[in-house]
Amino acid sequence: MFGGGKMKKIRKIGIMLVVMAALFGAIQVSAASRDTEDVVKEGIHIEDIDVSDMTEKEVKKAVKDVVNSRINAAVSLKINKDTVNTTLKDLGYSWKNKSVVSEAMRAGKQGNVIRRYKDSIDLKKQGKTFHVEIDIEEKDFKKNLEALCKPYNVEAKNASLKATGHGFQIIPEVEGCVVNYSKTVKQFISYIQNDWDKKSEIAFEATTKIAKPKYTTKDCEKVSNEPMGTYTTYFSAGVVNRNLNIKNGTQKLSDNVIYPGESFSCNEQLAPWTEDNGWHPAGTYSEGSVVDSLGGGICQVSSTLYNALINAELKIVERYPHSMAVSYVPLAADAALAGDYKDLVFENNTDAPIYIQGHYSEGAVTFNVYGHDTRKAGHKVEYVSKTIKTVPMTTTTKKDPSKEEGYKETVPGHVGYVAELYKVTYENGKQVSKELMHTSTYKMAPTTKIVGTKKDKKKDPEPTTQSPDDKKKKNDGDKKKKSE
Repeated sequence: MFGGGKMKKIRKIGIMLVVMAALFGAIQVSAASRDTEDVVKEGIHIEDIDVSDMTEKEVKKAVKDVVNSRINAAVSLKINKDTVNTTLKDLGYSWKNKSVVSEAMRAGKQGNVIRRYKDSIDLKKQGKTFHVEIDIEEKDFKKNLEALCKPYNVEAKNASLKATGHGFQIIPEVEGCVVNYSKTVKQFISYIQNDWDKKSEIAFEATTKIAKPKYTTKDCEKVSNEPMGTYTTYFSAGVVNRNLNIKNGTQKLSDNVIYPGESFSCNEQLAPWTEDNGWHPAGTYSEGSVVDSLGGGICQVSSTLYNALINAELKIVERYPHSMAVSYVPLAADAALAGDYKDLVFENNTDAPIYIQGHYSEGAVTFNVYGHDTRKAGHKVEYVSKTIKTVPMTTTTKKDPSKEEGYKETVPGHVGYVAELYKVTYENGKQVSKELMHTSTYKMAPTTKIVGTKKDKKKDPEPTTQSPDDKKKKNDGDKKKKSE
């Protein structure tokens, strides 16, 4: 049996346990109740905004306001001598840590009841600040910066040439000044992350570098006033549209400077093949016949240029023969142009600029190719055409039901050929080499006799009307003739 004093002590302990349990339960209920509330714990900040007791919707709005103030910050970017106004958003900056809202909402609500209670007390006393992260990928920033700066870069210009009546005028080179994108990107991002107060306008100067031209006056001084290669072809002055095309093409291919290592495409220089670009309908080869198309006659221009180029011994990248033989250059010495599948392309394989000069006159077109001629004195080349096969022209008849009977027309055909072009090289008058350049095939097109087969419709006899008296007179007359 227990004594009275001991019983009192046990009773006190029991009462204390009950009180503690009740208190713990109250704390648990209170904490649980608080955690279920969809609001931020007291003491939470996002940047300098107190978001305590805010709902998630309220926090999102507050953070969005902060984000917008950051990414819409004005940027004054100095590029060379110009200033461009933009924003961080236009440069590609955006909100990266969108989870900051949910993180603020969860703060002080993790773990068991005791942990949550303790965290709540600590937040009230010490507080906690979350930060909004505004950032950009370097590659995206560089891409946006290049697009922004491109119009303000000062591109370097190579020295160039202009033909005059007394040789060439040299147009001096010009140094450029362009943005150093890699360096500018790194410096700008570092400034935003470390030095910007996130409130004021951003004033920043792009880092630039001097752009040196590749070819200078010294390179142009190598170009001789004597052509490295020249060639002339002739045509009838009476075919108006064809001659207009020859003139237009000569002008477009003339006065072009091609620097060492560069390629020159005739089609790129002459396109588009439209009336607005100076082209007229004239005869061209198409499927064995001659039809009118815009630019007809241009192949005489390209063929003339081709022969001037090979006389200069420049590198030919692309060259194609005509489908049928032409008369203005020897077989295998032509260079056809057609749409985007036949082009004349050459490369400047010398150490100095090449200048192409064309001359048009009534009945003749000439091309001169100027450059730095390093060939030895006494060096000479000529090109020899050799026909290795001839395909005789045949004759065919074609009936045309759209033409009246008796209609006759003869469409001239073309003899077919297979021909080779040889490059013959001489040194001091002595032949030192003979090289096959290429073999060209020209289709035979038969002479076509067209005859009309459309028949005339026979006219119906005109109707006659006779009165009974006329008919009786005719019958009486017939009887009288028989008796006679």
